[in-house]
Amino acid sequence: MTPPADLSELRRQLDELDRSLVEHLARRQSIVGEVARSKLGGTSSLRDTRREEDLLTGIVGHARGLGLDGYFVTRVFREIMSHSLRSQQERLVDRDNPERAGQRRIVVGFQGTQGAYSHLAARQHFAAREVHAEFAGFDTFGDMLAAVRDGRCDYAMLPVENTTAGSINLAYDELARTDLAVVGEELQEVDHCLLALEPVPVSAIRRIYSHPAAIDQCTNFLSNLANVHVESYTDTAMSAQRVRDDADLSQAAIASEEAARIFGLHVIARGIANQRDNFTRMMVVARRQARFDTRIPCKTSVIFATRHEEGALLRALNVLASHHLNLTKLESRPRPGVAWQYLFYVDFEGNLGDTEVERAMRELAGETSYLRVLGSYPSRTTRQSRPADARPASRAAPARAGGERAAWVHAGPLEIGAGRAVLIAGAGRTTDARSIGEEARRIHESGARGLWGGAFSADPEGQPAAPLGHAAWLAQAAAAYGLAAIAEPLAPGDAAALATHVHAFRLGPAAVQNHALLREVGRLDKAVILTRGHLIGVDEWLSAAQVLMSRGNRQVVLCDEGLRGIDRAARRSLDVAALAELRQRSGLPILIDPTHLVCETDPDRLGRILSLCRAALAVGVAGVLARLAESASPEHPGSLDAEALSRLAGALAPG
Repeated sequence: MTPPADLSELRRQLDELDRSLVEHLARRQSIVGEVARSKLGGTSSLRDTRREEDLLTGIVGHARGLGLDGYFVTRVFREIMSHSLRSQQERLVDRDNPERAGQRRIVVGFQGTQGAYSHLAARQHFAAREVHAEFAGFDTFGDMLAAVRDGRCDYAMLPVENTTAGSINLAYDELARTDLAVVGEELQEVDHCLLALEPVPVSAIRRIYSHPAAIDQCTNFLSNLANVHVESYTDTAMSAQRVRDDADLSQAAIASEEAARIFGLHVIARGIANQRDNFTRMMVVARRQARFDTRIPCKTSVIFATRHEEGALLRALNVLASHHLNLTKLESRPRPGVAWQYLFYVDFEGNLGDTEVERAMRELAGETSYLRVLGSYPSRTTRQSRPADARPASRAAPARAGGERAAWVHAGPLEIGAGRAVLIAGAGRTTDARSIGEEARRIHESGARGLWGGAFSADPEGQPAAPLGHAAWLAQAAAAYGLAAIAEPLAPGDAAALATHVHAFRLGPAAVQNHALLREVGRLDKAVILTRGHLIGVDEWLSAAQVLMSRGNRQVVLCDEGLRGIDRAARRSLDVAALAELRQRSGLPILIDPTHLVCETDPDRLGRILSLCRAALAVGVAGVLARLAESASPEHPGSLDAEALSRLAGALAPG
């Protein structure tokens, strides 16, 4: 046997490789700077999504050939490309704002202390600027904005909304009291942890401190703790600092893992927020508005009040609609000093440097009693700002055809019916964390974007369902690979509990006749994939969809498993003409499940499945939900192995 290498020598080799990586990143960034300079005087686009997809596709293929995980490499290169794009944007902004270009040192205010989420967002936002940034913490939003107004700070990070707790009303109210402008936005992922002085069990904790917004985002976790007093504190990181200073083993704080590192605390529970996809949107506030090149996708924020008369708000919003400006935020707050009247905060996609936006603002002024334009700024939340992804290795199908698409449905990282065919896959069961994690990896590498985890029940004795605790494994596996988590509640009481873990529900054929389950799922704000089996008619299927929508949930996707046919080689047949008519009749996105359509004994089974999928895409079907085999060769009737799933993903990719 070869003797193991000396540990110190291995570490020396790693250090050498790490230095080499940094040097190559520096060379790459230098080239990015040259690219940015070449674009300063031209009109070429800053971002080429097709090139990004080509790059990721090639890099991931090369990485897999070297034995590296494709998703790991994708995450690394997404960060690199995001930083490169921001660097190019910053050069354009400096060109258009000479007073900003002269800054060599800036002070950025945030609410809280080091390790606060606003502090982390500030570091991320200003990382691409070639300036020395210093960060100053403040106790309140008001103190922070006052520091910008009087020149002690150049910028401030103001959190305005959270994906779990909603709008931060105090932030909007404080902003309205100032004459400051909005010049940027940042998204900060919020991963709440419970921090303590020592690695004690959670049951030993008797008092928890945190910011009120963080407490609101962790109510499910906190409600399950016995004999614990939860107390609001100035900031998440400050609450961690207090736990350190009090040196009381019975105290804990809800804060970031970075705060634990800064204040020497231990993480005793991770991921305790109600929702796993937990983000806070920050506005970057400055004394004056900034100008942005129209090649940079921007949003614009305004505050306005309408006259107290019928239809006033509708007329104001119609101005934006008539100029084709897409609203991304509409918030109302009481108007100071005027009882029962309101200020409206509106964000829309558009740049004040665009003549269409300029005309819209002039028209809006005529329909409002008060209008203040806060500013335009590069968007981090619109579809144009989303990261590219590698394409599936196989590209066997032509581009998707068909007429106008049906209304699209959003399910976490998945958009069903938005123009690009989607693939959802899963073995239909969750046995343990390791196996569902491996399944998620295979599904992601195939090119699928959704992970179907099967049926779940709150009753541990329920068969064939898994206990609801398994849903946490599904959510973790999906999040690790950027997939949408999809699960199937079996009874009305299961739906609300599952909703905290998943992005969407799948309802099987049996649910079409279970009106109690349909009504409960229809009450929830989750995308629903409603599947019909071979014995269910179209009218009954649409009637079930109507039950869902009548309760308020309009995020319905239809999924067809096929009908009993006369072809002995087929398990079921797919009525493509009926799908085309159904798409026009219902206006809902449609998926098909091809794993039920062709017998597993058919020698050309995969070829027949691919042909059926292409035919379905041609009439406007939005994608495929497929059953994945649990091992290398299919054991469940109709399931596909990983290689077949990759070919299916290729058939769904645009040509």
